[in-house]
Amino acid sequence: MHEETHLRPPRVSGAFSMAGGPAADPEAPYVRLAAVGLVGSEDGGRWLLLHRTEPSDSWDPPGGRVERMEDLTEAVMREVAEETGLPIGVAGPCYAHLAMYKGERLLAVSMSCQSLGDPEQVRLEPGGAIGWRWVPDEEWLALAEERLTSWSKDDVRKATCAARAVWAMAVS
Repeated sequence: MHEETHLRPPRVSGAFSMAGGPAADPEAPYVRLAAVGLVGSEDGGRWLLLHRTEPSDSWDPPGGRVERMEDLTEAVMREVAEETGLPIGVAGPCYAHLAMYKGERLLAVSMSCQSLGDPEQVRLEPGGAIGWRWVPDEEWLALAEERLTSWSKDDVRKATCAARAVWAMAVS
């Protein structure tokens, strides 16, 4: 799983501080939900990673919080379009993990996706990521080893394998 720093929120009279909302309490069952786009190239050999500097400097797939009344497919399509300008096809969920992100517990559900547009026409969202690139598994694993992605090597292996399998099932 991801290596995360879990900080206990300050306690007030035996209850957690509401400053971060209920998802800020690492012992509470409540979590925020995010959809992550594991966007594969048409040949299935590369993955789209974005270079973000907030909350930390890392190369990660596009994604974000699921909005009220959205399902996971709608959320990942919206997030990828907002962050990259790329239209995508979505095969379905393929991997999930719990993490602490910006002080809140987050359930990140990765969705198996494929770019439907020109993969070199990425348009980054203003104020978002500062760079992008398509990487083969080996390069993403190297980024994990160098701690230049928030993903562990184990997560990269499992998620990319599962994403390919879900995509293959969806198009067969």
